[in-house]
Amino acid sequence: MVALRRAGLTKQQAVALLTINAIVSIIISLTVVMIFDRYRGGVPAAATATPGSGTALAVASLPSATATPGSSEVRAVATYVVKAGDSLSSIAFRYQVPLDALMKANGIDNANYITVGESLLIPEGGVVPESSPTPKQAPTLAPVLTPEGAAVPVVIESVTTAEKADGEYVAISNKGSKGVGLEGWTLEDGHGHAFTFPNLFLWRSGTVLVHTGQGTDSATDLYWGLADPVWQQGAKATLRDADGKVVSELVVGSSANGG
Repeated sequence: MVALRRAGLTKQQAVALLTINAIVSIIISLTVVMIFDRYRGGVPAAATATPGSGTALAVASLPSATATPGSSEVRAVATYVVKAGDSLSSIAFRYQVPLDALMKANGIDNANYITVGESLLIPEGGVVPESSPTPKQAPTLAPVLTPEGAAVPVVIESVTTAEKADGEYVAISNKGSKGVGLEGWTLEDGHGHAFTFPNLFLWRSGTVLVHTGQGTDSATDLYWGLADPVWQQGAKATLRDADGKVVSELVVGSSANGG
């Protein structure tokens, strides 16, 4: 204070100068402390606003955790481009991969809907067939199982009769361990009615219902398109392969299958 008076300052001016000096010193000290606290340890700490100060301090953002790359990716062994005549089940058979696994790998909900030119991932576990020269011929739409020295394990499981065609159907099952292509096969009632199978692949342990009435075909249900029922008690249902050989027979009303 005495030094300030010697400098020619009045008492009021000296008090004002000391007050300003004190405020500046406090601000500098607080700033240094805040900077030290925020960067101590190398990682900015989340700052909180002082209640009532009216000033909000930004909260430091930390990097968010990300999923391990590939944790949800489909591991594919090959990519297959859908061609005319392909079905999802025949593609699964070709690469020896379960149909449900193939559908899951490609996000497919409807096994009966794939488009020509579509690229499908063959999931891990599938086997890529070896390419070999083949004679020029019409492409096989679905692989057909023809075991040597044994009957094809496809049977007429049951025949459900009804007064109307819409309630009548024949259940055909694959009892074998491999899939069977049914294209060109026929189902006969012995009275001049014959149903011809379209391009259908019957997976192992699978069953397809052949309805007498009308409807939209799917992998599990086929429709004959007739207006009247054809199956009567005592009639014989006969299933033939594409070469006309009898594969299975069943008398309507019985439970025994013939082959």
